[in-house]
Amino acid sequence: MTKRVPITLASRQGVSRLAAEADRSRIILTSHGRPVAVVDSAERLDEDARKMREAAAAVLDSALAQLDRRSERLDLAAACERLGVSLDKVLARADELSRGGNGAPR
Repeated sequence: MTKRVPITLASRQGVSRLAAEADRSRIILTSHGRPVAVVDSAERLDEDARKMREAAAAVLDSALAQLDRRSERLDLAAACERLGVSLDKVLARADELSRGGNGAPR
């Protein structure tokens, strides 16, 4: 639960009361109805931070799993077939380059 408290009222009630209330619920301090600060318990902040770390790790794990499923590894023959390139020509060109060909494509 969250409670909204005008900053002027919070200052009149004092820090001790504000801290005691923050132990029960998150407090949003307002000025002219506009949120300006939050007072919360240390335990709740630690728990929220833990949940955020776990959520970030879950999102990262999910993204990596999707990327892994999308990453299809092809051998040279399959890549040539998909690209519509002759495997024999690619192998011949690779052989030519390995023997010191000029490197300019034909």
